[in-house]
Amino acid sequence: MNYRKIWEKENGPIPKDENGRSYDIHHIDGNRKNNSIENLMCVSIQDHYEIHLNNFKKTGCHKEAASAKLLGNRIKKNLNEISGYTISLETRTKISQTLTGVKHTKERVNKMKKKLKGIKWSESDIEARRRGLKQYYKDASEEELNARWDKISKSHKGKKLSEETKLKLAKHNVKLKDDDVLEIYDLILKGVRYNVISEKYNISPAQITSIKQKKTYKWLWEKK
Repeated sequence: MNYRKIWEKENGPIPKDENGRSYDIHHIDGNRKNNSIENLMCVSIQDHYEIHLNNFKKTGCHKEAASAKLLGNRIKKNLNEISGYTISLETRTKISQTLTGVKHTKERVNKMKKKLKGIKWSESDIEARRRGLKQYYKDASEEELNARWDKISKSHKGKKLSEETKLKLAKHNVKLKDDDVLEIYDLILKGVRYNVISEKYNISPAQITSIKQKKTYKWLWEKK
C-alpha cells in the first residue's frame, strides 16, 4: 500500500500549506520500504527539506544531498549550502556496475509506459534537466565523457530513423513557419530578388535556393 495512504488511514487527510501544497510523508529511518506507521512522519516541504539538508551536513550522504536538492527546487530554495556537492567517481562507478545488465520485466515496462503516457514536462522541469546536464558536463572528467559518448554511439549504431520520426524532427527544427515558406516560394516565382527575401525573412540565399528547389520543408510540396 502507498505510504501516504497508510498515514491517512491512521491519521486522516494529509494537510496542505498556505500555498495549497500537500505536506510530505517522511520516512524517519530513511528506509522508504519501511512503511510502518511508527516510521512515517507528516511534515511540510520546508521542514522535509531541512531534515535532509541537516542529515547531509551530518553524514555527507549523497542520497540526503540529492533529496535536499529536489525538495529545495520545489520551494525555490537557494541551494548555496550544498551547491558544491558532486557524486564521486567511485560512487558513480559503483552505481553503474550495480545497474549494468539489469532489465525490467515486460510488465513493469508496460506499466511505466502507461504511467508516463501523456505527461508533458513543464518549463521549470526542462530547465532543471538542462541545468543538471550542464553541471554534469562541467564536472565530468574527459575519460567519463568519452565513455558516455562511446556508450551513446554504440546504442545507436545500426539504427535507422523511421520516415515518421524524420518528419517530426524536421518540423521541430525548422526556422520558418509553413505560411512563410509558401510566401517565399511565391516571391521566388514572381522574380523577387534574393537579397530582398533574405532581408525580409532573415535567411541566407542558400536557404532560399533550397526552398526554390523544394529540398527543404518537403511536407509542403507533397501536399501540392
